[in-house]
Amino acid sequence: MSWFPVLRRSSATDVLLAAVATYLAVRLLGSSINREAVQRGLEPRGVFDDLVGLALVWVLLSLLMVVTRQRWLVLALVLGLAVAGHVAQVEKLAVLGVPLLPTDLAFATSPEFLATQTQTATIVVPLLGAVAAVAVAAWLDHRRRRHVRTASDSERRRRRIVSLALAPVLALATATAVDFNRPDNRLRAWYEPERIGCCAWGQLENYLQNGFVAGFLTNVPTLVMQPPPDYSRERIEEIVARYSQDRPDPDGTTLADVDLVVVLSESVADPTRLAGLTIDRDPLAHLRARGLEGWSGQTVSSYYGTGTSTMEFQVLTGQSIGLIEPQIFSPYQSVVAGRSKFPSAVGWLRSHGSDAVAVHPYSGDLYQRRSVYDTLQFSQFQEKRDFTSATPLEGNPYISDADAFDATLDVLDDATDPTLVNLVTIQNHSPFFAWYEGLPTIEGLIGEGDQQIHLATWIRGVELSDLALEEFLSEVSTRERPTVVVYYGDHYPPVLPSSLREANEPVETLLTPVLLWSNTEVLDPGRDLGVVDATSLLPLAAEMIGAPLPPYYRLLQHVQDVVGSVGRGVIVTRDGQLLDDQDLTSEQRQVLEDFELVQYDFSVGEGFGIDPLWYDWVP
Repeated sequence: MSWFPVLRRSSATDVLLAAVATYLAVRLLGSSINREAVQRGLEPRGVFDDLVGLALVWVLLSLLMVVTRQRWLVLALVLGLAVAGHVAQVEKLAVLGVPLLPTDLAFATSPEFLATQTQTATIVVPLLGAVAAVAVAAWLDHRRRRHVRTASDSERRRRRIVSLALAPVLALATATAVDFNRPDNRLRAWYEPERIGCCAWGQLENYLQNGFVAGFLTNVPTLVMQPPPDYSRERIEEIVARYSQDRPDPDGTTLADVDLVVVLSESVADPTRLAGLTIDRDPLAHLRARGLEGWSGQTVSSYYGTGTSTMEFQVLTGQSIGLIEPQIFSPYQSVVAGRSKFPSAVGWLRSHGSDAVAVHPYSGDLYQRRSVYDTLQFSQFQEKRDFTSATPLEGNPYISDADAFDATLDVLDDATDPTLVNLVTIQNHSPFFAWYEGLPTIEGLIGEGDQQIHLATWIRGVELSDLALEEFLSEVSTRERPTVVVYYGDHYPPVLPSSLREANEPVETLLTPVLLWSNTEVLDPGRDLGVVDATSLLPLAAEMIGAPLPPYYRLLQHVQDVVGSVGRGVIVTRDGQLLDDQDLTSEQRQVLEDFELVQYDFSVGEGFGIDPLWYDWVP
């Protein structure tokens, strides 16, 4: 018997069905991206506009069906995943303005979080449909296997040989896709370089430009950083020598001698800075008043509408998202999780006798915080399940900032040693509905209908956060132990109407407020910091109370002073102006080169500089 009938009866049919499934899956996953394109007045991308990506999906699906010999089950799983991915992407675009990314698979371990982001029916109906499809497919495959058992021994043997022969091809094709972001990847080489380049300024722009398949591939995990060409122990030693004598240490209390409270306030930004928006009252009045007692300014968020864990990563580690490969959307998941330890301010402070406690009134599964906080060397982590007596804030389903601050005060009161408390709030997480009474009156570029309600609800939430901050600082001001508070917003929420966002891009929609405050003496109270990088917030807090800076923090301050805030595809100066890479002076380039070398050394290199630049380090 010839080989052709075997292929005709099994593999050829699989290849044809794989082509149909590929078309349907790619069309479905690209539909929500195309909807965004139409809303922006752009030309939507057709399924066949990315022939390389389409061919890749078809080859992988064909090989999977032939190798596993589970035709209907594979088809059901693929189409079920496409439906689930489509639903997830529609919801994610609506809530965060960001398309589906490979790292979103981690959210499958956080069903509680996913449930709060959409209506129950939106999740349950596609899930039940997928289960039903898989059940039907399993039944069809069972019937097919009964038919296969009637085939001759030689025919079954040939089918088995075909499957075994194609298994390495499937593995190679899969590995090529997973390795997409390496410069020498053959698949990537088939794309036009100017098109496939990952858009560091925004993932939605990336998908709009490249389509779903290519956009998804550009975000497949890759190297954290490309190795700098002159990375070596000798080069790091040169940097250590330079910053060890860069500035004399001022006299004063160290950060390890005080209680240090670092507050990432979810979606807190300053709407009064937005051109085209008028509000009947100032939602951040208390923060501004406290800024006259401490230092205040703005920081540059990693993204518009999302990126909470990325901002937290930058503050705690001093490492810049702007120096990491653009495919790394969440360093917590891609860089920190899974390691035994990672250099951070937590380790630095604990090496000097401080304790460290993390507080986040939500699920610790989100962004793998349980694993990450353990790696960063926090001694305790309080999450949502520990908030047993939280009181709802009107109609808001999230734990309030007031309750989060109360938990922080309890940690400080129970501590016997100076303690770092890293608080990440959740009160103002999107989506926003009509949760509160007393919504502010807003005018200008405020959109229509629900857009206005969502915007006003967010602003009222910011106002309530401001009030909770004031009550917290009033409590802290009565404490005997010296306490320093670092308060910053992580990003704007994705509720700004397109006209309002466009009127304030590219910089203003990335700026969020910063407050550095202490219940002890502050040097130069009322200082306006301008625009500062998230990596410099802890060095600035030390400087505010006259505390000595380790050489690593001197480097971070030097980057801030000489260059500015180094973000994803942008550099923002202290006065809020964009700085083009081509306009950098030789001094600025040298400082950035030093920063990049040190960050590579700390994150993926040998760690030559951690000990001399920061604190005792045992790998």
